[in-house]
Amino acid sequence: MSSRSLISMIESLEPGVVILNSDHSISHINRMFILMFGGIPVERLFQTDILGFHHEKDRAKVGAMLRLAGESKRQIPLSLKMIRHDGLDRYLLIKLTPLVNRDMVEDQLCATFYDITQLILSKRKLFRVPVTSNGDLCLLKPEEIIYIKADNIYAQIYAESGEYHCDMAIGSIAKRLPDDIFFRTHRSYLINISKVRKVNRERLECTVNVKGRDLCLPISRNKLQEFLVEIGIK
Repeated sequence: MSSRSLISMIESLEPGVVILNSDHSISHINRMFILMFGGIPVERLFQTDILGFHHEKDRAKVGAMLRLAGESKRQIPLSLKMIRHDGLDRYLLIKLTPLVNRDMVEDQLCATFYDITQLILSKRKLFRVPVTSNGDLCLLKPEEIIYIKADNIYAQIYAESGEYHCDMAIGSIAKRLPDDIFFRTHRSYLINISKVRKVNRERLECTVNVKGRDLCLPISRNKLQEFLVEIGIK
């Protein structure tokens, strides 16, 4: 799916909107934001700053994103965030835009939220994988992906069309991609079985083709036999 078609779908969604003060406390919200985060009492929304609604491990990342928006003096490209709400995974696209007052002083920030969960999940499986490249957002079909590599708490996705960044962890992606297509050969690698060209059992690696170039990827010793069965060698 092209970034243009994704943007067209986003434009058809009603966003949640939050206006933040310079100390990141909430100044205003729209009703859609209240619906998106219905589990949070409205009065509590105005009693703490926005970082107070995030788990401690996420606060540094959110704080850095807010600082970047304030320092850049321009709107920040859409970013993806996965959250747990009511026991379910939700996927939000977020755009941050600095606001100026009548004296042209930037003292507030507008955060716009788009809930794209239904565009990504189908019965808790990913039928589109949300990725970014050079500031553009795309939704990849699983069959387009050649392999996925862990990148700390994120993932790098290598597809027929290029290399992409994904804000999801490789473990989370692996649980939601079809297991008859993808195999976790290594804690850091998830491979599309149909893209495997050959397997070297002695070196514990398999070969995939990326843009006309053969690339060797590792296979964990304890995964080798299961992997051979999956690709029909054993």
